[in-house]
Amino acid sequence: MRVHFFQLQLFALALFLSSSIASNSLNSDISVKRKRNWSIYSNRTVLHPENPAELQKRDGAKYVFMHHYVLFSLSYFIPSRILDPAANHQTHWLDDMNKIAAKGIDAIALNIGGDDWQRTQVDTAYQAAKDSGTGIKLFYSFDLTEMACNLDDLVARVNKYSSHPNQFKVNGKVMISSYSGDCLGDSGWANLKAQTNGYLMPFIWGLEGKFNQWPSLDSWYCWGCAWPQGNYDKNTDDDNYYIGQLGTKYATTISGWMYTHLSSKNFYLRGDDWLIVNRWEQLMQMRNTLTFVEMVTWNDWGESDYFGPFKGAQPAGTFWAENFPHTAWFDLSQYYIKAFQTGSYPAITQSVIYFWARPHPAAATASGDSLGKPTGWDWSEDSMWAAVYSTAPAIVILKCGSQSSQFSVGAGVSKLKSPLSAGKMTVQMIRSGQTIINYTPDGYTYVTNPVLYNYNAWVGSATATSEGGTTSPTSASSSTSSSSSASSSSSSSSASSASSSSSSSSTSTSSSAIATTTTSAGWNYVGCYQDAASRTLSGLSNSDSTQTVSKCLASCQAAGYQYAGVEYGVECYCSNAITIGALAAPESDCSMPCAGKSSDKCGAGWRLNVYKYTSTGSVSSTTWSDYGCVAEGTTGTRRALTASSFQQSNMTPLLCQSLCSGYTYAGVEDGNQCFCGNSLTNNGASDAVVATSNCQSNCVGDTSKKCGGSWYLNVFEAATTTANTITTTGSTTTTTTSTTTTSASSTPTSTAWNDYGCVAEGTTGTRRALTAASYSQTNMTPQLCQSLCAGYLYAGTENGNQCFCGNTMTNNGASGTIVSSSNCQANCGGDSSKKCGGSWNLSVYTKVAIPQWTSAGCYVDASTRLLRGSVSLGLSGLTAEKCFIICSLGGFTMAATENGQECFCGSQLYKEGGAGVLVDSSQCNQACSGNSSEMCGAGWRANLYLQPGTTLP
Repeated sequence: MRVHFFQLQLFALALFLSSSIASNSLNSDISVKRKRNWSIYSNRTVLHPENPAELQKRDGAKYVFMHHYVLFSLSYFIPSRILDPAANHQTHWLDDMNKIAAKGIDAIALNIGGDDWQRTQVDTAYQAAKDSGTGIKLFYSFDLTEMACNLDDLVARVNKYSSHPNQFKVNGKVMISSYSGDCLGDSGWANLKAQTNGYLMPFIWGLEGKFNQWPSLDSWYCWGCAWPQGNYDKNTDDDNYYIGQLGTKYATTISGWMYTHLSSKNFYLRGDDWLIVNRWEQLMQMRNTLTFVEMVTWNDWGESDYFGPFKGAQPAGTFWAENFPHTAWFDLSQYYIKAFQTGSYPAITQSVIYFWARPHPAAATASGDSLGKPTGWDWSEDSMWAAVYSTAPAIVILKCGSQSSQFSVGAGVSKLKSPLSAGKMTVQMIRSGQTIINYTPDGYTYVTNPVLYNYNAWVGSATATSEGGTTSPTSASSSTSSSSSASSSSSSSSASSASSSSSSSSTSTSSSAIATTTTSAGWNYVGCYQDAASRTLSGLSNSDSTQTVSKCLASCQAAGYQYAGVEYGVECYCSNAITIGALAAPESDCSMPCAGKSSDKCGAGWRLNVYKYTSTGSVSSTTWSDYGCVAEGTTGTRRALTASSFQQSNMTPLLCQSLCSGYTYAGVEDGNQCFCGNSLTNNGASDAVVATSNCQSNCVGDTSKKCGGSWYLNVFEAATTTANTITTTGSTTTTTTSTTTTSASSTPTSTAWNDYGCVAEGTTGTRRALTAASYSQTNMTPQLCQSLCAGYLYAGTENGNQCFCGNTMTNNGASGTIVSSSNCQANCGGDSSKKCGGSWNLSVYTKVAIPQWTSAGCYVDASTRLLRGSVSLGLSGLTAEKCFIICSLGGFTMAATENGQECFCGSQLYKEGGAGVLVDSSQCNQACSGNSSEMCGAGWRANLYLQPGTTLP
């Protein structure tokens, strides 16, 4: 029985949420299920070991698809107002084709159920694709939770369009996708493939660990990998899990949001922290593995994951999508679509601010909503989010109600956020004194007393009316800024791009004042200078929410720099020279209070207060002498200097010396490399000086100087100078005592950092365990991070190129507990032989002084435990010293190493259940996992150590 067309479309609006529809309205043999029941059709990782052979790469091209629900196409018109529904359908389908193709989408996945009317919609879609003249392609995505698993029917549907000019094919094979499909089994999919010349890319859940039992599949895509499945930022752990099983057969998804509010399903998945932008960046990082990426979706208004414009009535029972546009996310994505397809970021030729926010506080109570808050509501942050595409440096202001935040952005993509408060949103951009964006949307108001719960996002954009001066198209990496967070970082993307920096501060008003010249010992005030993207001080930099002049000077001094500058309230820059051509500015331009001390002045937007170190006061400094040209070694890695290494496009001998601050030797090589260490005789090197003709490579940062050669180092040797100088102004009286020694220390003398271990980030808020300052640099190493964190007790490297600083590690739910070093296996960007944390795990170093512990001998342990304070198991890099650090920082006086990789702490020795009995030291014979020459107990045997002053009963 066929239901009348007009009657059917009314019921179709409710298909999204209904588990069934009255039998007198629809064919009784049609079973309609909810689109995604997350408790049943989940996409959470099920860990099973699997590693089948990877499919060979296809034709080398990269494709981006758009997922389109044919199910919702009936909502494109209201029958009482339309005389010719078919013509109206054609118009709307044609509009969809043009809009989707305009952003560079390769093909549209038509999600279809089993109803006959949906066949008609597919006919209309293919005709509209052809009529559009855009070349957009289509392919079936069979929703096998909403249609019968009838192989003959599927074959007939596919073959009907297999020769259509707008059919998407892979190497001549018709693309076939699905949502679900285990009902066919591998043999059914193989038959479908054989009878259609098909290329299969389904999403079938439950195949984890069994993909090798489905050889018919050419690809498999992960539907749920578009969103984080808990209270954390979206990461690539699930992608990497599936890549480990599927290799290049793996395909994945991207979305901007996920929220629904029905009696049958009421949940929110975390969309904060720029989900759409960060996900695109992740896809670029995985680009070498991926061939297909699917954007989900064009029109799933019921679950808030839509990129297309709202059309027609919402599915029955929903209200949260209408008047909540998401099309700006699709506009934003065009930049990344092109980058993914080509491998190169396109030029940014127009400045745009994309921004979004929810309409009420996460914790608000809705006065007229009987369903209650959705699960995951407390995962949501009350912030206004923005992605700024800028052709040149500019000031960006984000406002919502009484909250206002101001940011300095560079050329490229900057990710910003600002607190929300009751009222309207406004975005502004100012460049060269000209306001080029000033937009307050009428359609959005943030309220604190909602009637109904709505955790959907309102998304908008504003384009510059002009570019505010001379600019050139730019392709740049992204940077991140927050007006409410202590961290600020910028990260390079996988595609070739120039780095950009960005910073933020809450808007404040202050009267103009000249920066104080009362500075830390040894530093004199130089003046107020203009800054630019090329930087007036081009060495190290950091952003700190508690920035002061003294803190910046100390940071630059510790890193060995001669100049320091504070800017925009929170920023600190270091260098050994002021960039040639940098211009002085009126002192009144440098009037912004420092974030950490309002009586200090910290520059302003693109203005910085500059200071110079002149050795006045009591200081320690390092001078370097030319050692000569030295050959690398002949064995192992061949490296004569093994402590730390860097590769930078601005390398000079002076830069290398500053990077090697604290080491005895610094060596430049091959024009752009720098190596540090305390011995020149590693890996077969002899430390003998050879002819300078071997060291003739020009330094890339200064071609007038030489930076070694191929496997030859220009070596410099450090001497430490300690000066005690007292200077008084007016009539000058100076007393100086100097001592110079050549360093031969086996460890860096300027930092005194201890290896703390691998530590997990937190579980709440920003999740950052270390919150004082943060950096992201492509040349990151532990040594560089320690230098950047010179003024703090803790330094932590993460994810290969990030560095975080702080004085406590227990922020945002972090415990500070050491976890297995297997979680910190990311190679450092600046030295791949070293590890720099992992995903949401820090390799931590500390300046906390560790007293000398003494050995108490080898003891028996038992299940009752001889020490009961704390325990750290599975520490693959454990040494006795690392266990001392763990126990010292925990406030314990006793430490025990056991089984090679276990550390126990306590302040009392328990002698119960056989534990606590002293035995011969030969029974503690298992080497420490982090030092094979040191013993760390054995099975149920523990090496016990005591802090000074601690005695055993």
